[in-house]
Amino acid sequence: MSNLERQTAVERTGDGTYRGEIVEDWRMWVPVGGYLTSIALRAAQAHASSTTTQPVSVSCHYLNEARVGPADLEVTTLRSTDRASSFLVRMTQDGRDILAALVAAAPAVDVGPKLNWQEAPAAPAPEDSEATILDDDVLALMGEEPFWKNLEFRMIKGLMGSHNYPGIDHLTQEELKFTPRRDAHIRGWQRMACGEGQKDPWVDACRSIIITAAMQFATVADPFTPPLQFIAPTMSLTVDFHTFHPEAQWLLADAVGSYAGDGILGAETRLWTRDGDFIATANSKMTYHDFAEPKTSERLGKSWFQLTEE
Repeated sequence: MSNLERQTAVERTGDGTYRGEIVEDWRMWVPVGGYLTSIALRAAQAHASSTTTQPVSVSCHYLNEARVGPADLEVTTLRSTDRASSFLVRMTQDGRDILAALVAAAPAVDVGPKLNWQEAPAAPAPEDSEATILDDDVLALMGEEPFWKNLEFRMIKGLMGSHNYPGIDHLTQEELKFTPRRDAHIRGWQRMACGEGQKDPWVDACRSIIITAAMQFATVADPFTPPLQFIAPTMSLTVDFHTFHPEAQWLLADAVGSYAGDGILGAETRLWTRDGDFIATANSKMTYHDFAEPKTSERLGKSWFQLTEE
């Protein structure tokens, strides 16, 4: 059993109820949303009536911050047929809602067309790309968090190099806060050694969730750094699974910002194998909180989700 399989596993505690253990390894200030969603996905797997079912999509709303330790999950079957199933998963800790997720699943059947309409972008091989070192301000803020030990990055676009857009030299520091200095676009290879080699598509889907979820905030923050001016807790995340390749080590992720406005930021990430097979698509919405706001600086050390309460 791989670390990822073990760290997302759940045990049945009753009729439609399960318990998982949120571990320290996936903390970035607090346990990250992609990891929590993965535990919810595994609860849906445990609840599915067929062992041949595989995940199709998961859509998750994050309600409160989680803590390291046990979490309770309640799974309701909304619909189940020979060709499709839908589950509602609710995660709580000590009676407090952590997240709610809708999971779609279907059996793996060899019928219909098989086409890859989304071609992978051009990219050098991972062994020909240098390991990425985060900007100093990002490292100072997040570099010691245990989450980063699970992933290896080899970025091709974004997270490094010049931030200089033409025609911004005359802008004040306040104006630069909201002026992008490069595109909201990150592309590169990612590897999660603890999630490789699993034949179970549900575990492989967890790897896709965590990798794509981790790209979302980085994509919308990158145009405005250094230094990092804001934080953006994730409100919702949707991941669609196209196919599964647990044998693949390096996965090519391409993430773009979609829109920013009215205090909300959006991003989309797509994931391919090095052979160009399309793995997953993720979309998320995040809320903007400026470090200059007293509420943001005061609450960062207390609760990530308190930022969304006022």
